[in-house]
Amino acid sequence: MLRKAIPHLFTSLNLLCGCLATFFAFSHQFNAALMFVALGVFFDFFDGFFARLLGEESSLGVQLDSLADLISSGLAPGVLMYQLFVLSGVKNIDFSFTLIPDFAFVFTVAPLAIIGYSITVGVAFRLAKFNLITDPLPYFRGLPAPANALMIMGLPMIFRHPYLVQLNDYLMNPISLTVCCFISVILMNIHWKMFSLKFSGGMMSLLFPVLLLMIATGLFIYFGIASLSGIIVIYILLSSIKFFFKI
Repeated sequence: MLRKAIPHLFTSLNLLCGCLATFFAFSHQFNAALMFVALGVFFDFFDGFFARLLGEESSLGVQLDSLADLISSGLAPGVLMYQLFVLSGVKNIDFSFTLIPDFAFVFTVAPLAIIGYSITVGVAFRLAKFNLITDPLPYFRGLPAPANALMIMGLPMIFRHPYLVQLNDYLMNPISLTVCCFISVILMNIHWKMFSLKFSGGMMSLLFPVLLLMIATGLFIYFGIASLSGIIVIYILLSSIKFFFKI
């Protein structure tokens, strides 16, 4: 019984981290939001690891894992992107209407900022398609939802870094943020092959993960946590090179 509970415990921790990340993103506490998404990715990795190690893989675990990922890798980035739209100058609009006597609906929303939730919808489609894959593959089809979440959650770190703050004028505007959302959804759901960081046999299978690790280390030393989004972009570029040239 305990063996079965261990993978579910890690999945539940992933879900809890997603809830906390969503709260902090709503509150404009972007550092904390990123931290809890990263923790969610950590727990997401280990729930599958322990399920395979203990031989406790199940249909329930697969579905629960996707639901947890939808929050930690889908809703949290969507909320953060909504807030970035608002910070970029998108206007809030007050709405008020009455459907029944003595009961008025009153709320405030930034309609254009709702584009940010396209990331959440894109993650939902990716996870649904992933659950339909029956045969394991040695690579990812499209950008994994956790990697996409880290890329999105890392954007505020770019805007605050003293060496990168000049990028604000180019990135912190509704057009750039809309393009970012569009590219994010496409990358997650396109059938491009993205290499896995798992060892799949043969020294050549280590070439690109090691290369990614070296570049990521250099970027992190120079830019710190602000390099996170860039590291994911490098991962996408290296994957494109690997599979385009069939290395």
